[in-house]
Amino acid sequence: MNIAQHSTKIEREVGNLGVMSWLSRHQPLPSANETWLGTILLVERIGVFPASGDIRRPMRDPYPLLAHLKALYGEQALEMDDRDGLKVIFSDWRFRVRICCNDPAIIINVETRCDARLMPRKLDELLGLIDAFKLDA
Repeated sequence: MNIAQHSTKIEREVGNLGVMSWLSRHQPLPSANETWLGTILLVERIGVFPASGDIRRPMRDPYPLLAHLKALYGEQALEMDDRDGLKVIFSDWRFRVRICCNDPAIIINVETRCDARLMPRKLDELLGLIDAFKLDA
């Protein structure tokens, strides 16, 4: 199995979690060689999908924001999933906005595909939209 096939398999297994989330939570493999392989896969995924990490923002009612983002990005997106917050996938980047269960907040995560310079630009774009929405609401 080549790296692309392996990445696709992982993407299918993790669903909405994302590759980085799965790899960072994956338990170490049993042998020293396999643990080393897991570390290599994690480092490789960081390079393939530069990510912002989870960014928490307070928000009393996130549902209007999710509808707003869905309307803004809907035409451009390759795929959208609103089963657990909002996940939007484009050809070269993706983002996810999750709703916190414990308190009135959202968690934002942005990933790009092999482009470390695009990630902060898209993160700034998304955070700007969210901040502007909060001011209007």
